[in-house]
Amino acid sequence: MTNLDYICAKTGQDLAKVEENTIRKALGVIREDGVYAMFLWLENKDENKTAREELTKLLNHNEIKNYLLTNNKSFSQGDFNSFIKDLTEVTQDIDKLFFLKKILERTLTYGLYHSKLNPNKKDSQNVE
Repeated sequence: MTNLDYICAKTGQDLAKVEENTIRKALGVIREDGVYAMFLWLENKDENKTAREELTKLLNHNEIKNYLLTNNKSFSQGDFNSFIKDLTEVTQDIDKLFFLKKILERTLTYGLYHSKLNPNKKDSQNVE
């Protein structure tokens, strides 16, 4: 059995590289407006695309992507339009959408707390 909370925590640590304000606002967007809106907001506001890249890595973790996508596909890392197409496929199934929202919220929450932990030494916070 896979511990998804551990995967969210690891990704949350990597998210700590992102500006705290960006993580906080992304968390607000996902809670108020949903998963799709959060990724659109990140594409527009996250200048370095770091947050979306880290969250896409989370979604491409084997246990998560195999549940969310069909035919052993992966979420597109580079092309945003392909990523949105994959995301739209997931949103057709309400159970998958709720699962996706829950793990993304948890990951963003962990990222927010990690970014507050020690803003000067983010690389030394990795879970082993």
